[in-house]
Amino acid sequence: MPIKFDTLEYARKLVEAGLPQEQAEAQSLALRDALAESTVTPADLLLLKTDVIARIEMLRSEIQAQIEKLRSDVQGQIEKLRSDMQGQIDGLKVQITELKVQIAELKVQIAELKARMNIRFNILYVVTGLSLVLHGVTLGVLFKILSRLP
Repeated sequence: MPIKFDTLEYARKLVEAGLPQEQAEAQSLALRDALAESTVTPADLLLLKTDVIARIEMLRSEIQAQIEKLRSDVQGQIEKLRSDMQGQIDGLKVQITELKVQIAELKVQIAELKARMNIRFNILYVVTGLSLVLHGVTLGVLFKILSRLP
């Protein structure tokens, strides 16, 4: 919608102000052309607004698509990390179970060694006791023999 500019009224006012008719008409036409070229009309603004809105919507769509892609990538990385961590946790659980089995086996071996040592100490106690008894008997016999000697 062009700007409302009454060239005849403008030229009439210039003539009343003392300008010649031809010069007043030339100036009014020149001003009309200048205003037509340098002024933005509501139609121009509407077209510009429509263009800006379309570009904003296009950018919004692109940004939303990028956000969704990023969200998907991040979610994939999180799932991969969860899976890797669960694998490592499962591996550690297996190792802990194996260590528990080894500890139980070592406890059994220690108990067996204690039992063997107790048996050996018991044998040693019996042998030592018998040895002491035999030495006592031997000494008793020797004293008896020595006491009969002149």
